[in-house]
Amino acid sequence: MSRARALVAEHWPLKLMSVVFAMGLWLFVAAEDRGDAVFTVPLDLIDRPDGVEVTSLGIETVIVRVEGRRSLLRTLREDDFRAEVSLKSIQPGRFVVRIRPQDVSAPPGVRVVRVTPSEVRGMLETP
Repeated sequence: MSRARALVAEHWPLKLMSVVFAMGLWLFVAAEDRGDAVFTVPLDLIDRPDGVEVTSLGIETVIVRVEGRRSLLRTLREDDFRAEVSLKSIQPGRFVVRIRPQDVSAPPGVRVVRVTPSEVRGMLETP
């Protein structure tokens, strides 16, 4: 047992420095494994007021740019994302609603960077 202890204790500063260097290198490589991807996602209109219909909508899909680990991004599909815009406070007539990155739900580990277009125009009418 004392021989094993002697092997560990011998040149301990050099061994400690080697472990710290290996951990730093691993963190650098792991951080560099990030990438971005673009998905076309259907736009869902939620919280429609009662008694109105959307009769005209400028767009039906949005382009979503996301960032995350490359290994994760390679496994994702457009079905993994959901873009929703609330019409809760919209009155009948023409409307314009902003589409923000927060309006897109994404899988864990993925950050939505940009949504294009950034707004949707439409028309709400009473039937």
